[in-house]
Amino acid sequence: MVTTAKLRERYVDLDGTRVHYVAEDGPKDCPRFVLVHGLGGSWANWADVMPLLAERGRAIALDLGGHGLTDVPPKQASMPANLHLLQRFVHSVCDGRPAIVAGNSMGGLLTAQLAARDKRAVAGAVLIDPAIPPTPVSRPHPLVLLGFAAETLLGQRALAHQSARVSLEQQVDFTMRLVTSNPDRVSAQLRLQHLGDTLLRMERVAHADAQHVAATRSLLWQLARRDRFAATMHRILQPVLLLHGARDRLINVGSARALAAAHPHWSYVEGADKGHTPMLDYPDWVAEQLLAWLDARPGLVRKAALTSGV
Repeated sequence: MVTTAKLRERYVDLDGTRVHYVAEDGPKDCPRFVLVHGLGGSWANWADVMPLLAERGRAIALDLGGHGLTDVPPKQASMPANLHLLQRFVHSVCDGRPAIVAGNSMGGLLTAQLAARDKRAVAGAVLIDPAIPPTPVSRPHPLVLLGFAAETLLGQRALAHQSARVSLEQQVDFTMRLVTSNPDRVSAQLRLQHLGDTLLRMERVAHADAQHVAATRSLLWQLARRDRFAATMHRILQPVLLLHGARDRLINVGSARALAAAHPHWSYVEGADKGHTPMLDYPDWVAEQLLAWLDARPGLVRKAALTSGV
């Protein structure tokens, strides 16, 4: 189920993993945008941004391992496994040329890790409300902390309990309200897309809850290692755009401000009225900021330009 006829649903086999992704073609000899969702998300988080980016290049959004329709053993839903999967994916779909890689939340952290690890894969990195280690003065909303604590301690039982008490439509609605600042701006079509994709995942993926728990625990473990996080950020040599919502309930904006201050050569844009996933309720703003940043760097555009079709 995809939002527009232009979006093409595909699979690519990477080391035995059948990776699901969606692509929208754009002008030839232009950049490729690889879009990486966050924890519990899917390619559909980018569905309303993709047509805007496709006006300038090829937009490609994947389902990470243990998310959407990319089915893997629960252990392969971890951060290290998904970093390897993302690296292989970028090289595969971009014919070995560097891409503009944009990631949100967990996907933002993976994007940063990939940029630090592989200069040939990432021409430029766009970090949208990326997962950042909290501090005593920049903690997530208490409800978010409670949810992560329950899932970490109780695992699949917490998810099963939630599913038994709350309908799927209510779960999708709650998530939208948690991660956006203006849920009324989320298009009805995008809501249906998320609901349909969630139903499809329930039908096709046998160990979805176990995958989600494994991904959550792996992410939290990495965020607990503040020194390693800082070292990774300092290894990024490519241009970076950091976008963050001042009304983000999951990653406190204070963490983003501190990260931007530690890297003054990065570009930092703060959305005063934006939440954790502005791609959902403000896709036009996300595309506008990304493309304006790209336009100011013609050398980056040339580096990431297409040389052949896929």
